[in-house]
Parts: sequence; C-alpha cells; structure tokens
Amino acid sequence: MAEQEKQDGVREKLLASALTLFNNKGYAATSVREIVEASGVTKPVLYYYFGSKEGIYLELMNSSFAQFDASLDRMTTISGTAAAKIIHFCSLLLALVIDRLEVLRLIYAIYYGPPQGAPPIDFEDYYSRIVATVEALVKEGIAQGEFVANDTRDTAWIIVSIFNTTMEEQLCQTCPRIDSVQMERMLDMVLQG
Repeated sequence: MAEQEKQDGVREKLLASALTLFNNKGYAATSVREIVEASGVTKPVLYYYFGSKEGIYLELMNSSFAQFDASLDRMTTISGTAAAKIIHFCSLLLALVIDRLEVLRLIYAIYYGPPQGAPPIDFEDYYSRIVATVEALVKEGIAQGEFVANDTRDTAWIIVSIFNTTMEEQLCQTCPRIDSVQMERMLDMVLQG
C-alpha cells in the first residue's frame, strides 16, 4: 500500500469515527480519547492530521460545504429551461444529502439541538444561497416566458419546501416516503403550473 493511501485511510477512519461519535453522543460529550480509540490510532496521530477535535469537526463541515459550493458552481454551466435547471439543482443537492447523510444529521443536531460548544458555522448562509439560487432560476423562467409571473420569492420557497421535505425524509430512521423521482415529479407539477 502506498504511503499516501495509508495516510488517506487514517484520515478517513478518524473522520468516520468522529462523525459516528458526534452523532451518537453529541459533539460536546465526545472526547479525543474516544475518537482515537474508535479509530485505532493515538492522540498524536489525530493532532497531526486535524490539530484537535474542533479540527475534525471543521473538516467534516468544510468538506461537505465544499461539495455544496461545487454544486452551485455547476449551475452556471447547465443549459436548458429554467424548470430543467431547478429540477437538476434540487436533484444535485439531494444526491449530496444522501451521500453525506450522517453529516447532515450532525448539522441538524448542532443547529436545532441544545448548544454543544461546536465551532460556529453559518448554516443560514448555505440555506440562503439555496433559496437565492432557486429564486434566480424562477426569475429566469418568468423572463423567458416559461413560468407564469408570480411572486418569485414565494415560488422559490415552494420549490425549496419540496426539496426540504424530501431531504428531511432521508433523515428519518425509517424508509423515506419521498425519493428523488417523486421529488422531481412534484417539482415538475409546481413548475408547469
């Protein structure tokens, strides 16, 4: 095994162990000792890669939000109707959610739960960017005559609400009642008026 692969494996194991512990015990209640024990490494190894428990948390958040930023960047390269772009955008985000479901669970616990002393992350900024992106696409659709002229903010919130409901269904401990196909059908229904 190449040295880089071994290092990547150690990093991933630390991240996975920390994420599991943060979700099961809470950020504040999880100790560095527990993370390294679950990972099968020593404290100096954790400190080498992340500097601290906070460093692991920030890596979990920052890598997830980097994927989110990449999804936003991809929106500028997509051609087609505004409706197709909206559906594609929501589908991209849902795929990201499903891929990073345990990180989303942690985000919800930090955002909606009691204070845990985690380093501050501006979760509102990311959510506002989703709404702004959808609103811009709705405006584009109205300008092109694709959508009936309505309040763009209200329309954006309807679309984001469909996405949110689908996303939150993925967080349930039971089988999700709404999947990506159904989300796309609902979005299409709204966008076609």
